[in-house]
Amino acid sequence: MKKEYKMRYPVVSGLFYPDDGEELKKEIDIYIGKIDQNELKGRILEQTGVDDISSAQPVAVIAPHAGYIFSASVQAHSYALLKELDIETVVIVGPAHQTSFEGISVSRDDAYQTPLGEIEVDQDFTQKLISQGNIFKLHEDADLGEHAIEVQVPFIQVVLPEAKIVPVLIGDQNKQSALLLKDALLSVIEKTGRKTIVVASTDLSHYHSHVDAEAMDGVLIEHIRSMDPDGLYVEIQDGRTEACGFGGILTCMYMAQEHGVGKSAILSYTDSGELSGDRRKVVGYLSAALY
Repeated sequence: MKKEYKMRYPVVSGLFYPDDGEELKKEIDIYIGKIDQNELKGRILEQTGVDDISSAQPVAVIAPHAGYIFSASVQAHSYALLKELDIETVVIVGPAHQTSFEGISVSRDDAYQTPLGEIEVDQDFTQKLISQGNIFKLHEDADLGEHAIEVQVPFIQVVLPEAKIVPVLIGDQNKQSALLLKDALLSVIEKTGRKTIVVASTDLSHYHSHVDAEAMDGVLIEHIRSMDPDGLYVEIQDGRTEACGFGGILTCMYMAQEHGVGKSAILSYTDSGELSGDRRKVVGYLSAALY
Protein backbone atom coordinates (compact mmCIF):
# COMPACT_ATOMS: atom_id res chain seq x y z
CA MET A 1 0.00 0.00 0.00
CA LYS A 2 1.40 3.37 -1.07
CA LYS A 3 2.37 5.73 1.73
CA GLU A 4 0.17 8.82 1.97
CA TYR A 5 2.10 12.05 1.41
CA LYS A 6 1.46 14.40 4.32
CA MET A 7 1.82 18.13 3.80
CA ARG A 8 1.69 20.76 6.53
CA TYR A 9 0.02 23.87 5.12
CA PRO A 10 0.67 27.40 6.42
CA VAL A 11 -1.66 28.96 9.00
CA VAL A 12 -0.17 32.46 9.39
CA SER A 13 0.68 33.19 5.77
CA GLY A 14 -0.77 36.60 4.96
CA LEU A 15 -0.85 37.45 8.68
CA PHE A 16 2.71 37.11 9.99
CA TYR A 17 4.38 37.28 6.58
CA PRO A 18 3.32 37.91 2.95
CA ASP A 19 1.25 35.23 1.23
CA ASP A 20 2.74 36.02 -2.19
CA GLY A 21 5.92 34.09 -2.90
CA GLU A 22 7.73 36.81 -4.85
CA GLU A 23 6.88 39.46 -2.27
CA LEU A 24 7.94 37.15 0.58
CA LYS A 25 11.33 36.33 -0.96
CA LYS A 26 11.97 39.99 -1.77
CA GLU A 27 11.12 40.98 1.81
CA ILE A 28 13.45 38.36 3.33
CA ASP A 29 16.24 39.32 0.91
CA ILE A 30 15.88 42.94 1.99
CA TYR A 31 16.08 42.05 5.70
CA ILE A 32 19.15 39.85 5.10
CA GLY A 33 20.73 42.41 2.78
CA LYS A 34 20.63 45.15 5.40
CA ILE A 35 22.99 43.20 7.65
CA ASP A 36 26.68 44.01 7.30
CA GLN A 37 28.46 40.64 7.26
CA ASN A 38 31.77 42.15 8.36
CA GLU A 39 30.07 43.82 11.32
CA LEU A 40 28.31 40.54 12.17
CA LYS A 41 31.60 38.65 12.05
CA GLY A 42 33.24 41.28 14.24
CA ARG A 43 30.45 41.04 16.80
CA ILE A 44 30.85 37.25 16.97
CA LEU A 45 34.64 37.44 17.18
CA GLU A 46 34.46 39.95 20.02
CA GLN A 47 32.10 37.82 22.07
CA THR A 48 33.31 34.30 21.28
CA GLY A 49 36.82 34.44 19.85
CA VAL A 50 35.51 32.69 16.69
CA ASP A 51 37.26 34.50 13.84
CA ASP A 52 35.95 32.57 10.82
CA ILE A 53 32.18 32.25 10.89
CA SER A 54 32.19 30.78 7.39
CA SER A 55 33.87 27.62 8.72
CA ALA A 56 33.07 27.61 12.45
CA GLN A 57 29.45 26.50 12.54
CA PRO A 58 27.40 27.40 15.61
CA VAL A 59 25.64 24.61 17.44
CA ALA A 60 22.43 26.65 17.47
CA VAL A 61 20.88 30.05 16.91
CA ILE A 62 18.05 31.84 18.70
CA ALA A 63 15.48 33.69 16.58
CA PRO A 64 12.13 35.41 17.29
CA HIS A 65 8.82 34.30 15.78
CA ALA A 66 6.51 37.31 15.67
CA GLY A 67 5.02 38.95 12.60
CA TYR A 68 7.81 39.94 10.24
CA ILE A 69 6.95 43.63 10.47
CA PHE A 70 7.93 43.49 14.14
CA SER A 71 10.68 40.90 14.49
CA ALA A 72 12.14 39.99 11.09
CA SER A 73 14.86 42.64 11.30
CA VAL A 74 16.16 40.81 14.40
CA GLN A 75 15.40 37.32 13.08
CA ALA A 76 17.41 38.05 9.93
CA HIS A 77 20.66 38.28 11.92
CA SER A 78 20.57 34.57 12.76
CA TYR A 79 19.85 33.64 9.15
CA ALA A 80 22.46 36.01 7.73
CA LEU A 81 24.92 33.96 9.78
CA LEU A 82 23.57 30.63 8.50
CA LYS A 83 23.69 31.83 4.89
CA GLU A 84 27.45 31.23 4.72
CA LEU A 85 27.33 27.73 6.24
CA ASP A 86 27.04 24.21 4.85
CA ILE A 87 23.93 22.90 6.62
CA GLU A 88 21.84 19.87 5.63
CA THR A 89 19.23 19.72 8.42
CA VAL A 90 17.64 22.49 10.48
CA VAL A 91 15.95 21.39 13.71
CA ILE A 92 13.40 24.06 14.68
CA VAL A 93 12.49 23.92 18.38
CA GLY A 94 9.52 26.01 19.43
CA PRO A 95 6.94 26.29 22.22
CA ALA A 96 3.36 25.10 21.81
CA HIS A 97 1.24 28.25 22.01
CA GLN A 98 -2.09 26.82 20.89
CA THR A 99 -2.43 23.44 22.62
CA SER A 100 -0.94 22.22 25.88
CA PHE A 101 0.39 18.68 26.12
CA GLU A 102 2.93 16.60 28.01
CA GLY A 103 6.27 15.78 26.44
CA ILE A 104 7.76 16.84 23.12
CA SER A 105 6.01 16.71 19.76
CA VAL A 106 7.94 15.77 16.63
CA SER A 107 6.24 16.37 13.28
CA ARG A 108 5.72 13.36 11.03
CA ASP A 109 4.70 15.41 8.00
CA ASP A 110 6.68 14.82 4.81
CA ALA A 111 6.98 18.51 4.00
CA TYR A 112 5.96 22.02 5.00
CA GLN A 113 4.47 24.38 2.45
CA THR A 114 4.87 28.16 2.39
CA PRO A 115 4.32 30.71 -0.39
CA LEU A 116 7.93 29.90 -1.43
CA GLY A 117 7.04 26.26 -2.10
CA GLU A 118 7.70 23.03 -0.24
CA ILE A 119 10.53 22.20 2.15
CA GLU A 120 11.16 18.57 2.97
CA VAL A 121 11.07 17.20 6.50
CA ASP A 122 14.12 15.07 7.29
CA GLN A 123 12.29 11.81 7.87
CA ASP A 124 15.37 9.81 8.82
CA PHE A 125 16.28 12.32 11.52
CA THR A 126 12.67 12.55 12.68
CA GLN A 127 12.24 8.80 13.04
CA LYS A 128 15.51 8.45 14.93
CA LEU A 129 14.49 11.30 17.25
CA ILE A 130 11.11 9.70 17.98
CA SER A 131 12.87 6.42 18.83
CA GLN A 132 14.86 8.16 21.61
CA GLY A 133 12.10 7.75 24.19
CA ASN A 134 8.43 7.94 25.11
CA ILE A 135 8.66 11.68 25.69
CA PHE A 136 8.77 12.13 21.90
CA LYS A 137 5.32 11.79 20.37
CA LEU A 138 3.23 13.42 17.67
CA HIS A 139 0.70 16.01 18.87
CA GLU A 140 -0.74 16.92 15.51
CA ASP A 141 -3.37 19.32 16.87
CA ALA A 142 -0.59 21.43 18.38
CA ASP A 143 1.57 21.44 15.28
CA LEU A 144 -1.13 22.26 12.75
CA GLY A 145 -2.05 25.57 14.40
CA GLU A 146 1.40 26.65 15.63
CA HIS A 147 3.24 29.68 14.24
CA ALA A 148 6.54 29.43 16.17
CA ILE A 149 8.00 26.91 13.73
CA GLU A 150 6.22 28.13 10.61
CA VAL A 151 7.63 31.68 10.64
CA GLN A 152 11.19 30.30 10.60
CA VAL A 153 10.60 28.21 7.48
CA PRO A 154 10.60 30.94 4.79
CA PHE A 155 13.95 32.28 6.07
CA ILE A 156 15.37 28.74 5.88
CA GLN A 157 14.03 28.32 2.35
CA VAL A 158 15.78 31.52 1.24
CA VAL A 159 19.18 31.11 2.92
CA LEU A 160 19.44 27.28 2.93
CA PRO A 161 17.42 26.18 -0.11
CA GLU A 162 18.79 22.60 -0.07
CA ALA A 163 18.24 21.98 3.64
CA LYS A 164 15.60 19.79 5.25
CA ILE A 165 13.81 20.62 8.50
CA VAL A 166 12.82 18.80 11.70
CA PRO A 167 9.91 20.57 13.46
CA VAL A 168 9.88 20.06 17.24
CA LEU A 169 7.40 21.52 19.75
CA ILE A 170 8.00 21.39 23.49
CA GLY A 171 4.83 20.89 25.53
CA ASP A 172 6.46 20.71 28.98
CA GLN A 173 9.03 23.48 29.14
CA ASN A 174 11.30 22.69 32.04
CA LYS A 175 14.91 21.81 32.75
CA GLN A 176 14.33 18.06 32.58
CA SER A 177 12.70 18.25 29.14
CA ALA A 178 15.51 20.47 27.88
CA LEU A 179 18.15 18.01 29.05
CA LEU A 180 16.29 15.06 27.52
CA LEU A 181 15.94 16.89 24.21
CA LYS A 182 19.61 17.89 24.31
CA ASP A 183 20.67 14.26 24.79
CA ALA A 184 18.33 13.04 22.05
CA LEU A 185 19.41 15.65 19.51
CA LEU A 186 23.12 15.06 20.10
CA SER A 187 22.58 11.30 19.78
CA VAL A 188 20.66 11.61 16.50
CA ILE A 189 23.11 14.13 15.04
CA GLU A 190 25.91 11.66 15.72
CA LYS A 191 23.95 8.72 14.27
CA THR A 192 22.91 10.50 11.07
CA GLY A 193 26.17 12.33 10.50
CA ARG A 194 24.23 15.17 8.92
CA LYS A 195 25.43 18.77 9.17
CA THR A 196 22.79 20.07 11.55
CA ILE A 197 21.86 23.39 13.16
CA VAL A 198 19.21 23.93 15.82
CA VAL A 199 16.99 27.03 15.79
CA ALA A 200 15.42 27.96 19.13
CA SER A 201 12.29 29.87 18.14
CA THR A 202 11.24 32.26 20.90
CA ASP A 203 10.14 35.75 21.80
CA LEU A 204 11.20 37.24 25.12
CA SER A 205 9.16 39.26 27.65
CA HIS A 206 5.50 39.84 26.78
CA TYR A 207 3.35 42.95 27.28
CA HIS A 208 5.40 44.91 29.78
CA SER A 209 6.41 48.54 29.37
CA HIS A 210 9.52 49.22 27.29
CA VAL A 211 11.56 50.01 30.40
CA ASP A 212 10.45 46.90 32.29
CA ALA A 213 10.89 44.70 29.22
CA GLU A 214 14.41 45.95 28.66
CA ALA A 215 15.30 45.10 32.26
CA MET A 216 13.69 41.63 32.15
CA ASP A 217 15.20 40.77 28.79
CA GLY A 218 18.56 42.00 30.02
CA VAL A 219 18.51 39.31 32.70
CA LEU A 220 18.01 36.60 30.07
CA ILE A 221 20.66 38.08 27.77
CA GLU A 222 23.24 38.14 30.54
CA HIS A 223 22.62 34.46 31.30
CA ILE A 224 23.11 33.65 27.62
CA ARG A 225 26.31 35.72 27.56
CA SER A 226 27.66 33.79 30.54
CA MET A 227 26.25 30.49 29.18
CA ASP A 228 24.45 29.75 32.44
CA PRO A 229 21.32 27.73 31.55
CA ASP A 230 20.71 26.60 35.13
CA GLY A 231 20.76 30.20 36.36
CA LEU A 232 18.48 31.26 33.52
CA TYR A 233 15.97 28.56 34.46
CA VAL A 234 15.88 29.79 38.06
CA GLU A 235 15.31 33.38 36.94
CA ILE A 236 12.46 32.26 34.64
CA GLN A 237 10.82 30.25 37.40
CA ASP A 238 11.08 33.26 39.72
CA GLY A 239 9.52 35.57 37.11
CA ARG A 240 12.53 37.85 36.80
CA THR A 241 12.76 37.19 33.08
CA GLU A 242 10.51 35.68 30.38
CA ALA A 243 10.72 33.79 27.10
CA CYS A 244 7.80 31.88 25.62
CA GLY A 245 10.26 29.38 24.12
CA PHE A 246 12.71 29.15 26.99
CA GLY A 247 12.77 25.35 26.70
CA GLY A 248 14.44 25.66 23.31
CA ILE A 249 16.94 28.20 24.63
CA LEU A 250 17.91 25.89 27.50
CA THR A 251 18.23 22.93 25.14
CA CYS A 252 20.56 24.85 22.84
CA MET A 253 22.66 26.20 25.70
CA TYR A 254 23.14 22.70 27.10
CA MET A 255 24.03 21.45 23.61
CA ALA A 256 26.67 24.17 23.17
CA GLN A 257 28.17 23.38 26.56
CA GLU A 258 28.46 19.66 25.77
CA HIS A 259 28.98 19.56 22.00
CA GLY A 260 30.48 22.98 21.27
CA VAL A 261 32.89 25.36 22.97
CA GLY A 262 30.31 26.86 25.34
CA LYS A 263 30.42 30.35 23.83
CA SER A 264 27.63 32.71 22.78
CA ALA A 265 27.17 35.88 20.76
CA ILE A 266 24.24 38.29 21.03
CA LEU A 267 23.55 39.37 17.46
CA SER A 268 20.55 41.69 17.79
CA TYR A 269 17.90 42.77 20.30
CA THR A 270 14.88 45.07 20.17
CA ASP A 271 11.23 45.13 21.21
CA SER A 272 7.99 45.72 19.36
CA GLY A 273 7.67 49.24 20.77
CA GLU A 274 10.75 50.38 18.85
CA LEU A 275 8.86 49.69 15.63
CA SER A 276 5.23 50.39 16.56
CA GLY A 277 5.95 53.45 18.70
CA ASP A 278 3.71 52.06 21.46
CA ARG A 279 6.02 51.41 24.41
CA ARG A 280 3.30 50.63 26.94
CA LYS A 281 3.04 46.89 26.21
CA VAL A 282 5.88 45.45 24.19
CA VAL A 283 7.35 42.07 23.22
CA GLY A 284 11.12 41.47 23.28
CA TYR A 285 13.01 39.97 20.33
CA LEU A 286 16.48 38.41 20.37
CA SER A 287 18.86 36.91 17.84
CA ALA A 288 21.88 35.02 19.17
CA ALA A 289 24.37 32.33 18.16
CA LEU A 290 25.66 29.55 20.42
CA TYR A 291 29.00 27.87 19.72
